[in-house]
Amino acid sequence: RAMPSEQPTMRERQAEFTRNEILLAARRLFADRGFTQTSVRDIARAAGVSAQTVYDSIGSKQAVVARLNDLIDSEAGIGAIVGPIAASGDPRQVAALSARITRSMLENCEDIVRALVTGAAAEPELQVVLDEGHRRHVEGARTVVRMLQDMEALAHPADAATSETLAAITDIRFALVLRESYGWSLDRIEVWMTAASHDLLLR
Repeated sequence: RAMPSEQPTMRERQAEFTRNEILLAARRLFADRGFTQTSVRDIARAAGVSAQTVYDSIGSKQAVVARLNDLIDSEAGIGAIVGPIAASGDPRQVAALSARITRSMLENCEDIVRALVTGAAAEPELQVVLDEGHRRHVEGARTVVRMLQDMEALAHPADAATSETLAAITDIRFALVLRESYGWSLDRIEVWMTAASHDLLLR
């Protein structure tokens, strides 16, 4: 008897493609129109599918929104950034990791991040997405501090405040303030966040 294949079937690949198209359509519409002004029917039309397909593939509009953090992580290429830096063994690269990720999120997802930040006050579903993104960001900062601790590269013994401070100075909402209120470029934001991270963390 043949062993079952590990490869996804054509139907599974098609289903995954459809889910991705729906999420990308939702992401564009949420960024352009806002969450409230976007219906499941709008998302379906933009994705080239029926509204029922949206419900079958992902679920309600709230379920679509709940997947936005994964989509942002994917568009920002976070996995591709983290892997090589984690493997580098270079404390300066590791210390700059949070700044690098924030820059990539701003570069690739600024429109949807801004839509989430501005819409969260009025829409509890968007606040949930922001809260989850913040949790991931703080956990990423903790991981950076742990990695530097293991490399014996920290300037001072780490405590909870170390990770929180790193998370604060590389927060995407802070980056948006630097962009909008001070007119900083992406390069300037990343350079400043990197220097502040080095000053905070390294010997």
